[in-house]
Amino acid sequence: MISMDVITTHLNADFDALASMVAAKKYYPDAVLVFPGSQEKSVRDFISASLLMPEFKKAKDVNMQDIKRLILVDVRSPDRIGKFSEILDNKDLAIHIYDHHPYSAGDVKGQQEIIRTVGATTTIFTEMLQRDKIPFSPAEATVFMLGIYEETGSLIFPSTTVEDIMAAAFLLKKGANLNVVSSFITRELGPEEIDLLNDLIHFSRDYVIHDLRIKIAKASRETYIGDIAFLAHKIRDMEDVDAIFLLVSMEDKVQVIARSHIPEVDVAEILLAFGGGGHPNAASATVKNMSIEETEEELIGVLKDKIHPTRTARDIMTSPVKTISSSSTIATAEKTMTRYGVNVLPVLRHVTYYGLISREIVEKALHHGFGKSKVMEFCSTDESTVTSSTPVTGIESLMIEQNQRFMPVVENRQIIGAITRTDLLRSLYETLLRKDRIISHERLTEKPSIGKNLLPLLKTKFPPEVLRILRLAGEIAGEFGFSAYLVGGSVRDLIRGEANLDIDIVVEGDGIEFAQALAKKLDARVKSHKRFGTAVVITGFLKFDVATARTEYYESPAALPRVEVSSVKKDLYRRDFTINTMAVRLNPEKFGQLIDFFGGQRDIKEKTIRILHNLSFIEDPTRAFRAIRFSERFGFKISKHTLNLIRTAARINLFDKLSGARMYDELMLIFLETEPVKAVRRMAELNLLKFIHPRLAVTKALEETFRSIQETFAWFKLQFIEEEVNRGHLFLMALIQELTPQEMDEALKRLNVPAGAGREMLEGIRDAQNVLAWLKNTSEKEIYHILRPLSIQTILFTMAKAGNREQKKAVSHYLTLLRNIKPELSGKDLQEMGLAPGPLYKKILAAVLDARLERKIRSRNDEIRFVKEKFGK
Repeated sequence: MISMDVITTHLNADFDALASMVAAKKYYPDAVLVFPGSQEKSVRDFISASLLMPEFKKAKDVNMQDIKRLILVDVRSPDRIGKFSEILDNKDLAIHIYDHHPYSAGDVKGQQEIIRTVGATTTIFTEMLQRDKIPFSPAEATVFMLGIYEETGSLIFPSTTVEDIMAAAFLLKKGANLNVVSSFITRELGPEEIDLLNDLIHFSRDYVIHDLRIKIAKASRETYIGDIAFLAHKIRDMEDVDAIFLLVSMEDKVQVIARSHIPEVDVAEILLAFGGGGHPNAASATVKNMSIEETEEELIGVLKDKIHPTRTARDIMTSPVKTISSSSTIATAEKTMTRYGVNVLPVLRHVTYYGLISREIVEKALHHGFGKSKVMEFCSTDESTVTSSTPVTGIESLMIEQNQRFMPVVENRQIIGAITRTDLLRSLYETLLRKDRIISHERLTEKPSIGKNLLPLLKTKFPPEVLRILRLAGEIAGEFGFSAYLVGGSVRDLIRGEANLDIDIVVEGDGIEFAQALAKKLDARVKSHKRFGTAVVITGFLKFDVATARTEYYESPAALPRVEVSSVKKDLYRRDFTINTMAVRLNPEKFGQLIDFFGGQRDIKEKTIRILHNLSFIEDPTRAFRAIRFSERFGFKISKHTLNLIRTAARINLFDKLSGARMYDELMLIFLETEPVKAVRRMAELNLLKFIHPRLAVTKALEETFRSIQETFAWFKLQFIEEEVNRGHLFLMALIQELTPQEMDEALKRLNVPAGAGREMLEGIRDAQNVLAWLKNTSEKEIYHILRPLSIQTILFTMAKAGNREQKKAVSHYLTLLRNIKPELSGKDLQEMGLAPGPLYKKILAAVLDARLERKIRSRNDEIRFVKEKFGK
């Protein structure tokens, strides 16, 4: 029996399939290239026109039982590989798979699999060839470029990734001919295709399913026509629909081509029912033993079953909602509205929904002296309500027609959420943006649009194990009936195009109960804090925070906040700046969806640090230091209004009420995460330094010291990676060094610096001044004894303060060489030499050390000889 390796792909092979087969041949040079069935017309034309293409065989010319290794490229669905599916169960068959399609139930499993979420399988092979330095010709580079360009729509489809663009750039560098690529990717329709296009448009019908527009276009031809997928793109460009399905009856089968613009219509999942497959936004299937009418009828049934509904009240509502009892007073209602920053409160009678009361009504009632009257006497009881399943379109009609600003979401007479005009406008705006993206073919970049699903970015920036934990978190939240969100800096940096594994999860529900369930699944540890509804989950490689969604209010300026359970919207509103207020849904049905209530994406795009509300610095003055830190760390500007609010907070001396420990923590983060010179200069401009000590100022000498510390610290970390030094303390020493000893002590006490650390800093400033006076024309022995008693922190501060090259060189020489010099002899060695134990040992070893520092001895034998000469009997 002949043993054979075969490289194959999917039926109706496109350029990505062709290019992947050619690339795979580089790794399996003895393998036979075999198409499982037909190819798209453009692929057939290309193969016919090319003189340098390798030989391709047809499946019917290969004895399937001779195949010992099957290499599948751009496919892993058994229904799309023709006759090759017949041998998948052969025990001796080795299967290798290279693919970029999402996983589907029933996919082929391989002994070797390389599956990645990129725009084209050819991209995977191109990266491999580049990594392994495997040569290929310009003609082959052109084939690979065709694969990437066709599959990504010339790099403009939403599925395009950074990897696709980089691969295309590499291929262009390797000689890919874009003229050839253009001639096969961009082409005019022939007479036969124009005729088919006219029939498809004429015999098309629009369906509205769950408020989504679906177009089904049909046509029949006696003979086979090739690239009808190209026609799907043409019709998609002409029609404003959410998804399109082309049904073309040819010979004895119906070819189905599907394209979708929206996540609610996953065409790969829909065509799976017909034995097809592909991507959520592009898929195909070949249907046998059914007429085109039967196929259409079956398709409509699958669409109704598989299409996810559009947005309902549950998708856009805020939950839980702050309410008030019908027996509460109007004065209490006013305090509650002010405390929580709301303008409408749902009124409950016992535990059931009763009506609404607005700030306008409350203020009028107070004006007329009804502060002690009950809320139920003034609330509105005839306002409309909706249920959680009410479509957003219906809510829109109610709120506009009845001029209702606040829509309660009520089920079984219980209020479960609320929708404001802002919620509704945001939902409508997201729909509008989605349609704009369809029309203009905008592509997802590292700064995604509002409401966009961030799953591609999550896959790119997060390790697979972290992504698995986030998916599991969403599944567990769903089981509890909770909603879980990824929030904070990791979302901000994801949109900035950077990876940040500082994972924070917020849960609309019991955060501790959720964390315990998640930890059990992960076999992890949990540390919970019941008072705050928070927990820390600790796995073998990751530690992340879980919190119950909460709101907070401040009983006085600069005080610590009082915290209460709330919704994710309120939870995000309590944060510091708009760029930190975004969240990503983790529940399975909407995993990866971005939530941006407060314009965080806009401010990241505009590189702006913006406060959420005018009282933000009054509630928490540390946010002023944080604004400076983020501004300098990211290179963002602080908005004009935010700067004015910081100056106001400084003018009314709010920072005097701020605890020293919180100010110290923020200062350390500034020194760790930014270029300290710029940050301290900005603090001086905003008049913040005076709250550490009135005499602090930014001088030219201070700026020079800061820069010198940066250089010194960078040099030290490069030389001694394992040694830890508190970088923040070095800069704090520099900041206060020009003060008197008493003033330095006052500044450190104002910051509530830990006693031991404060003492080390004060001693370090003093010792550095003394040491620099001594480090002049000193020998190695003198350098050693001057610096040996000092901490590394003090030595580095001394090096940064050194005014001349010789002083810096002396400190550098000590750190890199002298501090490691020590005698090889020990007390045991001295005892074996006949010397009696006692204080003499210390004197002997000190003399040996000095002799080494003076280069009088260099070896152990030298040390023994030295001891015998100086201290022998």
